[in-house]
Amino acid sequence: MSWMDDGGFEIKTFAKNGVTMARMSLRTSTGQYDFTITKTEVQRIRRECNRILKEMGADK
Repeated sequence: MSWMDDGGFEIKTFAKNGVTMARMSLRTSTGQYDFTITKTEVQRIRRECNRILKEMGADK
């Protein structure tokens, strides 16, 4: 299994003062790191992931 399948990475939504936010969690051998991110930041992460996937596909 990969570290993602083992729960090493997850993103969940939650409401804070009526605003929906996301919590991104990364678990590594040195600890757990939680980041609270906005919808705009989720969209930026998605764009970066799509860019990287496109570059990786071009290498084939």
